[in-house]
Amino acid sequence: MTQLPGIAGEIEDAIGLELTAKLLKRRGGTEINIPVKPTPSLLSEIIGTPATLKLIETFGPGRIALPCGHMRGRDAERLERRRRAIAMLEDGASVLDVALRCDLNQRTVKKYRAELDQDQNLGQEQFKF
Repeated sequence: MTQLPGIAGEIEDAIGLELTAKLLKRRGGTEINIPVKPTPSLLSEIIGTPATLKLIETFGPGRIALPCGHMRGRDAERLERRRRAIAMLEDGASVLDVALRCDLNQRTVKKYRAELDQDQNLGQEQFKF
């Protein structure tokens, strides 16, 4: 059973979730050519020759529109900025400083600070007698 919907699920059926995720992280939201022969090709560089051959067998050669453009990095960048912002807040940086250094809106940084404060308060309440 596939975990991904639509064409991504069909690709997953053919080459597995791990290689599908790898392909979508590199080329999601774009069209990619499924070649007549697996090598040399961009597809085989990304997912390897055996998986490329499997896609040729499954879909035939031609262009295919890959979904999931969001997997190409915006989410990863956002998570990295969040991680950096939280680390800076934990080290005592101001909301303004964090917003400027991490390229975030001050409201977002205030939300992160509130989450940190809530987590700290929950931890302290566990030890009250």
